[in-house]
Amino acid sequence: MGNQWGLGLHFIIVTIFLVATTNTCFGARKNSTVACLEHERLALLKFKHSVTDDYDMLSSWVGNNCCRWERVMCDDVTGNVVSLHLRGGDSFDDYEPLVSNEDLSMNRFQGSRIPKFIGSLKELTYLNLSYAKFSGIIPHHIGNLSNLITLDLSSNDYNENLLFIHDMAWISGLSSLEHLNLGWVNLRGAKNLDMVLYIIPLLKELRLRGCGLSNVDLGPLRNSSTSLSNIKHLDHSENSFKGQPPPFIQNMTSLQFLDLSLFNFSLTWNFATLISMVPSLLELHLSSCNLEQTYLSHSHLNFTTLSNIQHLDLSHNFFPGRFPSFFANMTSLRVLDLSASSLNASVPVMPNLLELDLSANNFKKFEDVGIWRQCHLKKVSVNNNAFYMELTDSITNISECSQHALEMLVLQFSLMVHFPNP
Repeated sequence: MGNQWGLGLHFIIVTIFLVATTNTCFGARKNSTVACLEHERLALLKFKHSVTDDYDMLSSWVGNNCCRWERVMCDDVTGNVVSLHLRGGDSFDDYEPLVSNEDLSMNRFQGSRIPKFIGSLKELTYLNLSYAKFSGIIPHHIGNLSNLITLDLSSNDYNENLLFIHDMAWISGLSSLEHLNLGWVNLRGAKNLDMVLYIIPLLKELRLRGCGLSNVDLGPLRNSSTSLSNIKHLDHSENSFKGQPPPFIQNMTSLQFLDLSLFNFSLTWNFATLISMVPSLLELHLSSCNLEQTYLSHSHLNFTTLSNIQHLDLSHNFFPGRFPSFFANMTSLRVLDLSASSLNASVPVMPNLLELDLSANNFKKFEDVGIWRQCHLKKVSVNNNAFYMELTDSITNISECSQHALEMLVLQFSLMVHFPNP
């Protein structure tokens, strides 16, 4: 029975538990040749006393030389604090910084405010406060960090935006910024939101996921013709946009990643228009955008543009009936997510596809998924379908591939097996 389907499948379940304890030295390097600057030592102590530190992450912050404190690194010559390693679960060997940085992500500061002193550490090039449970208004003092290359203030709090910004004017001070993540920061009604796009000349990556934005907040962004040629990664997902795709996207001539999930495309032509606006796209996420089968018809799509896309997420839309045939024409497509899209028809051959997610659909016949025909597939997820299989002793090899690349097949909550009577 083990080889009757003609597939050499290995099902490997690996569970990794990464446990970080407070007794581990997270990135501490004791600097014995230089003393830290007094005003920065006092600023760090002020930070220590202003937050709730239930995990004693800052317990070593005592004494006169902050360069000897755990998780603090100073410049060997100037004594400036250039790095704070407060990332829960990372050891120094696992996270060797190439630039001066401050990483407070994945800590739990229990609703503390982001301290204003951070704006005084002007040598920082990397500031990560993500998932740290800070709350309240983001201090405009961060705008003093003109050397900052990466700023991450995001969280994954789906219930409330703990951090908020009333005015984005301070962003104009971050002239070196290339990566900005404000995911789940409340930007609803924020002034000068357009500065995020048009005032930062080097910006390459912009993530504004779940920021409470709507069409009203786009304001002057809608009609601007200013080139945004540096931006390669744009995440506007899980906001309240609807109607036409934002016009400023067509000015992003180098855009490679776009996520507009939960954008309500209420008119049929909007999906096709979006595709034609950004021919440079390599990865596109349009999950839960109210797309229907008619949006994917040949008459609406530009296949020349589609041929560039390597990763496509159209999950949680509505595509019942015949499987959209245009996927077979997407010769560059490597990853396709069509989970929770009411699919139940036979999947066409996509010769270069490596990963396919068809979870939470309406498939009944396992052969309709087509893994026997998709010879290059490495990962297939078909969770939460309702495949009916009858186990007999006469299973035949139905594979159309001389050799399979399949490494992982996920079938959780999908098989209904019938054992025939002897």
